[in-house]
Amino acid sequence: MTASPLVPFEHMRHDLDDGVVLSPLTTENAKALGTAMAAIPPWSVVNWSAPSIAASLQREVPALTRFEVLQDRRLAGIVAIQNPFLHGPYLQLFCVLPEFQGRGLGHRLLQWMEDEALKGGARQLWLCVSTFNTRAEALYLRFGFEDVGVLDKLAIDESDEIFMRKRLF
Repeated sequence: MTASPLVPFEHMRHDLDDGVVLSPLTTENAKALGTAMAAIPPWSVVNWSAPSIAASLQREVPALTRFEVLQDRRLAGIVAIQNPFLHGPYLQLFCVLPEFQGRGLGHRLLQWMEDEALKGGARQLWLCVSTFNTRAEALYLRFGFEDVGVLDKLAIDESDEIFMRKRLF
């Protein structure tokens, strides 16, 4: 009997350490995240409303898996991964709510993404970040992502998106 290959980003509960759990996104938490995200950058900068965010979080998208992030059973954010992408997963959505920022949770979630990607034999990780979202960009750079291109005026006219990659080979 042959072992089945490991499946990255399985739509199931993932227990990390220190009380951090990633679980498939529920409707209730999609609505709560919509409200929270609408009030903070980058979503507040591009004027996305809470109902629009909540609806987009619940829309079925092929190859996209959304996980709510819980820290000690409290809603702390969301991670959405598109896989496959270009020889590795694309971080389509990443949010750590303000009260959970500055404690290493963002780094821990990026490390989980990398570990899952490596399970599936990925060669790189991908993401985009708005040029005005300098704190997020700094996190990604510290984690080893590098700029590979600029998508001008993608979300709004006043900002560009930086396309970033982390090589895993």
